[in-house]
Amino acid sequence: MSNLDPVVQIGNWYYQVIYGQLWPVDATGADDMVRLEPRLHSLLNYFLLHPGILLAKDTLIEKVWPEDEGTDAAVMRAVGALRKVLGDDVRAPSYIETASKKGYRWLATITPAKLQDIAAVSAEGVTVNAVTAEMGPDIKPRSAWRFIAGTATAVIVGCASLAYVLATYTSTPLIKLPDTITPISALSGQEYWPVLTLGGSHVLYQHKAVDSTLFNWSLQNLTDLRVEHMPPKYRQLSQALWLDAEHIIFRAENIDGGCYFYRQHIKPAIKPELLWPCQKVLPQGAAVWQQKLLWLDIDTAANQLQLWSALPGQGAELLLSQHNRWRDISYMLIRNDTLYFVAQQTANQSVLLQLTLPDGKFEKLLDFPYVITQFSWWDERQLLLSAGQQELQIVSLKANSSQGLGPMTRELTQASRYPGQVLATQYLDYTTDILRVADSPEISGGVKLLPWHVSNRSERLLAISETGQAAFVSERAGHSQVWLAQERDSTQITRFTEQQHVQQLLWHQQQLLVLINASLYQLDLASGQLQRYHDVTSPGRYASCDGTLYWTALTADGWVLMSEKGNKPDLVMSGVTDIRCGPQQGLVLQFANTANLALLTSAQELISLPVQIDWRSSSGEQWFTDNTGIYWLADNNTAVYRFDWLSQQVNVLLITEQEMPVAIYSDGRGLGYIVRQRPYDTDIVWLQNRR
Repeated sequence: MSNLDPVVQIGNWYYQVIYGQLWPVDATGADDMVRLEPRLHSLLNYFLLHPGILLAKDTLIEKVWPEDEGTDAAVMRAVGALRKVLGDDVRAPSYIETASKKGYRWLATITPAKLQDIAAVSAEGVTVNAVTAEMGPDIKPRSAWRFIAGTATAVIVGCASLAYVLATYTSTPLIKLPDTITPISALSGQEYWPVLTLGGSHVLYQHKAVDSTLFNWSLQNLTDLRVEHMPPKYRQLSQALWLDAEHIIFRAENIDGGCYFYRQHIKPAIKPELLWPCQKVLPQGAAVWQQKLLWLDIDTAANQLQLWSALPGQGAELLLSQHNRWRDISYMLIRNDTLYFVAQQTANQSVLLQLTLPDGKFEKLLDFPYVITQFSWWDERQLLLSAGQQELQIVSLKANSSQGLGPMTRELTQASRYPGQVLATQYLDYTTDILRVADSPEISGGVKLLPWHVSNRSERLLAISETGQAAFVSERAGHSQVWLAQERDSTQITRFTEQQHVQQLLWHQQQLLVLINASLYQLDLASGQLQRYHDVTSPGRYASCDGTLYWTALTADGWVLMSEKGNKPDLVMSGVTDIRCGPQQGLVLQFANTANLALLTSAQELISLPVQIDWRSSSGEQWFTDNTGIYWLADNNTAVYRFDWLSQQVNVLLITEQEMPVAIYSDGRGLGYIVRQRPYDTDIVWLQNRR
């Protein structure tokens, strides 16, 4: 048979082909279900696609195992493991026959099964047919009530059984915490933004090979796990949207740097059709409405947020244009005639917005004290959110409540729910290190990077006091915790029992302040206790300059710069998004409406600086000031630039083409530390319950 039905019976087992689930024909409950690991799943599917055919080991290696990973020994182990699951006897096989030195042959009959067949197994082992059969063909009038009661019982048992099986094996919501992450892709390189085909037989995702800087689309068959790659030709790709069963539409940046929408025929993959130009590749900024494509775009030069609409083959229509007040707005979903958006308000917070089509306005629904990196629908009234450093969250739009899907989902993102499970991208071994920058005349460039309190877990967020005390955040103890570095030793200060969003560390008047979930606390270094420092709505960044605490905040009227004056907040200036200490009691300011930094002198004179850092495209950890100058990451984080206070000149300080920093910090005398990510991989996975 060339194709398999969704559920088949093989011998004494029912088998759900796409998900690799087996359960005995005489099962009495969910505890009897077996979920095959990916390799056995692929192997069994290949056997079932070729029943009665002698399959050589070389054939199985070629068709089931990734290139250069299959061996004769691996095939023998996998076949043995599959036999053990099925309860097969190698000496008198019912499922897999071994032909000595030739290969293997599938023996068991394969018959399509219906959900009704599976539902016949109730929790008590009683079937609908068994109940009706006990009544016999002749029902006398005096026993009519028994017939009615028996029929009702049969219907109830049958419906309950069917609902039980449907809930257990097919379309169950993840009511309890998932306990299994099952890999789908295992390619070298990185895979992102998976979507299931409309028929559910394949997964489509982006792929970037290890030795490439370009992305391609890859289509993976869920039955045999074989992958078809389209040519790599894009610098950036958005999430794919299905126009119909054969076509996707997506936004991409091509090799020449142009942004366009494309329509792509998937099977067979033919040359994509160019549709409309765009200004920026937003990862999840499009939706289909009334057969039209709706998409967000951002005119960076005019700082305008735009909403466009178009039918394939026709020109685009601008539906909305307004001033863009958000740091980032890249994620959009639709339900009926309502668009939902996730916008990043500050470097630390996100907000959920809605807009009713065709001519509504943006309305705020929910605030989040952390950054949302992607969202999708869980059901009609709930959203599935991905947030950095946090487990996946189910958020109710009606009740404004949330439920985490467990700590094992912290490394998952780009998650979408499908019947009975969640399709997501998993970050494998994503780790960051804090490295010390040391002078090294013998090395080109004059500096070398040395490990600094490095573990096998992520280290980040460094703060050095005037006395040389160094605080940082590490996950070496599990959750993100604040640590204090003491020469070669380090001491854990906090004892968080659940994951917290630690967003900034700074020293103020010899006290360590910590921004956690967009709230500022004073941390006692001896006890690890946190005390609320003050309340600020939507804070941006904090800085302690000459004994005074400054901070930026997003208000209803826009960004403001505040300071403490007599233990009370005092407005310093409007329009400021970030703040650093400048020379001679001055302040270095970053603004919402321009990328140019400026120096506010102690005499309240505002001087423009030859430094451009856009608050929308850089984080607060990617630039700093000290008494020597201003330092910032640029050129896609491959270079560190310096503006020298004395010479008033800009020069390149450090180039790290293959060692991509994600943050930089001062040691008081210039560039002292960088945070760098280690090489990592991503896979496409299923998130499931075993039972």
